[in-house]
Amino acid sequence: MRGLPLLLRAGIRRDRVIAPVAVVLFLLINVSTAVSIRSMYSSPEQIAVLRAGAGTNTAFVFLLGPLPADTSQAALTSWRAGLFMIAALGVFAAMTVVRQTRREEEAGRTELVLAGGVGRLVPLITGCLVAAATVLATSVGMAAVIGASGGDAASTAIVFAQYVCTGLAAIGVAAICAEVAAGARSANIAASSIVAGGYLLRGIGDAAPDLAWLRWTNPIGWAERMTPFDGNSLLPVAASLAVAAGGVAAACGVRSRRDLGAGLFVRRPGPANGPARWSATGIVWRLVRTHTMSWAVGTAVYAFVVGYLSSQVADFAAGNSYVEKIIAATGAAGITDGFVVAMTGFLAVAAAGGGVAIVVSMRGEERAGRAEAMLAAPVARLRLYGTYAGWTAVTTLAVLGSAAAGVAAGSWASSGDAAHVAGLAFTTAAASAPAVLLVVAVVAALYGMRSTLAVVGWPIVLGSFALGPLGDMFGVPSWLRQLSPFTHVPAVPVTASAWLPLLLLTFFALVIATAGALAYRRRDIG
Repeated sequence: MRGLPLLLRAGIRRDRVIAPVAVVLFLLINVSTAVSIRSMYSSPEQIAVLRAGAGTNTAFVFLLGPLPADTSQAALTSWRAGLFMIAALGVFAAMTVVRQTRREEEAGRTELVLAGGVGRLVPLITGCLVAAATVLATSVGMAAVIGASGGDAASTAIVFAQYVCTGLAAIGVAAICAEVAAGARSANIAASSIVAGGYLLRGIGDAAPDLAWLRWTNPIGWAERMTPFDGNSLLPVAASLAVAAGGVAAACGVRSRRDLGAGLFVRRPGPANGPARWSATGIVWRLVRTHTMSWAVGTAVYAFVVGYLSSQVADFAAGNSYVEKIIAATGAAGITDGFVVAMTGFLAVAAAGGGVAIVVSMRGEERAGRAEAMLAAPVARLRLYGTYAGWTAVTTLAVLGSAAAGVAAGSWASSGDAAHVAGLAFTTAAASAPAVLLVVAVVAALYGMRSTLAVVGWPIVLGSFALGPLGDMFGVPSWLRQLSPFTHVPAVPVTASAWLPLLLLTFFALVIATAGALAYRRRDIG
């Protein structure tokens, strides 16, 4: 364990931006859920509507699990945010482990560290400890929200155990994947797929009583079986901790034997001959296509669920004053239409996240020295920046289109009639495009001024979401909400008077992106 304290400090410094932003995001979502539950289900009549609607709906049971017998505000908040956010924390913890271990190894920094007399297992242990600290901080915050909502001490402790145990189990899984995979990217895919697959298996077990045994096959199902506010079982805790300890131990065994930079699985060799001609556009596309496809597919899957639920919203939301307020804010004619418009608008924030991911990847290419190598060829700076900006715009629009298509496909699968919902979804996506492009342009301009400012993009997306779509929920003053581009997205259907805000948002996006290009042209690379 020689060198552990020093390397641990370096690992914490490496995640000094990503980890706090992630913790704040998780807390913000949980707080918003608690606020909405308090507004939507504050009376016995509203709770009865919930129990008769979402409580018996197969789709909601698949997503959230069975409705607990306890219908207190704390119990409903835990149910509404619980399993999905628990799975999301597991995925984030897994990606943190891979980023702290295999990603550093691929960058060549691990080899330098080991050359300095650091123990061979220390980089792996450090990555697991940094991820565990993030999981612990998030779990404490999520449990604190439940406690502040009126949860009793025992149930609040079980909620904490749900998050922390699942996160630790994901760390164990990711540690193994980071050691046996061919590279960091495949390790991320494998670990995230295992955690997400557990969430799906748990959902199948909840939706199909004959397959209830599936809930005992994975940490997400074990977290559900802890049953806060409805039994408070500690038995599944042992299983999750065993996966965490066993995974880290197995990873240490592999780490002590494998060659640095290698895995148990071998990379597939590339083509024997490269293209006869290459272009900056082609190279940048090869670099960003994974981001584009993953964001588009992930958003489409979630949008499909939204569309599938759209035909059933009216059954359990009618008469709820909070839902009616949200519907009125969208300008839609009914509950179903308002739900589609509101949720498609929320998914537009995911499109902004896809664009920010491309900008962050630009910083990664610059730090790795590959951007400098490209600029050493006959490629102008403005051309390289413009190529990245073009693919960033393509990514955001592709994610917006996949969100609208997913909503339409889900509505067709649920009700067989997707034409009306598709019109609303695609219109909302089109109306949100200028706001999304403006957010991404601001982040790209910050990167153009200084490469380290690229990571500020995630707080900007988070702030735009909190001030825009969630502004009413948190009671944000109107003047402060104007700072978010999403506040200026017109209601659907778009009227003639709404074209001016759309044109202004587009104009500002172009101006800011141009300013970023000029700043990128002047500053030092790297």
